[in-house]
Amino acid sequence: MGNRVYQIDVLKVMAIFFVISVHFLFNTGFYDIDMQSFSASLGIVLRLVFITSVPLFIIATGFLMGTKKLSDQYIAKIFRVIMLYVLVSMIDWLMQTIIFQNDISMQDALLGLLDFSTDSYSWYVEMYIGLYLLIPLLNAAWNYDLSKQYHIYIIMVSTILFFLPSLFNGLGKILPDWWTNAYPIGYYYVGLYFKTYLEQIKKIDTKRLLIWSVSIFSMISFLSLIDNYGRIFSWTDANDYMGYQPFLVAILISLLILKIGQPKKTTKFHNLLILLSNMTLTIYLFSDLTDSLIYHYFNHLVPNIASRFVWAPVVVLLSFTLASLLAYVLEKIMSLIDQRRRA
Repeated sequence: MGNRVYQIDVLKVMAIFFVISVHFLFNTGFYDIDMQSFSASLGIVLRLVFITSVPLFIIATGFLMGTKKLSDQYIAKIFRVIMLYVLVSMIDWLMQTIIFQNDISMQDALLGLLDFSTDSYSWYVEMYIGLYLLIPLLNAAWNYDLSKQYHIYIIMVSTILFFLPSLFNGLGKILPDWWTNAYPIGYYYVGLYFKTYLEQIKKIDTKRLLIWSVSIFSMISFLSLIDNYGRIFSWTDANDYMGYQPFLVAILISLLILKIGQPKKTTKFHNLLILLSNMTLTIYLFSDLTDSLIYHYFNHLVPNIASRFVWAPVVVLLSFTLASLLAYVLEKIMSLIDQRRRA
């Protein structure tokens, strides 16, 4: 495995699977029904896990990018992300135009690249570009003082500014919430903290961590069920990306994954994991196309919203597989073009 951190590959692949899973709820009408049935209640609990997809991606970014400094090479690498975004978005537009006879013109599709609407899932790219440009500054602030006390201060400030308002402002404004939309910075610093103190994290008692994780998740699940039972699901700051619920659950998931032992040798499963981990952004962007295709037919075949939940594992796995295959083909083509250009 070399110096590669196996646990982060697990975290990234888990995150992309969670993305497609949480989109299942969105695309099948989960947010339009009364939360009274067992399946709806299960959906509420599972959503608490799946909504951590974006937080887990950003935590992984903080873990992996914590040593990056500003350089010409660093700035140049963002253009590959932009190129991937443009290519996948235009493929998405072309395929949906052919299959669904969409009336979006090429001009509108090209203009949609500027406001990140051609691929409806591409808001993440818009966020990531800004975060990427900030990373050298965030790292410089982190490395200004290498003491643990200073790093805890950064984590505490991030928690207070980005996440705590969702906990205390439910019944009225108690804490300032102006900074909550800058939550990616908070998740980034959590990932950087995990990287900096990884050896200490590995020494955490696994049994105690599991007990705390189950207890906290059970409490959050109970609160979410109470808040939403018998009515349409309420999407609030508390259960959104800047919310204390995804924040706590994402931290617990990350800690549990980081406790996994490092494999002594590479297996076929590990190679597949690495392959998927390297393609997560491309898979994510292509899932807009695969979701559009699958749910167009699936929702017609299964018109009853409650009945759709039974098919969730099949539908999610199908979309994940198709998006992964499309991502693999595009990544291979781009890799061949890069090799020829350098030859």
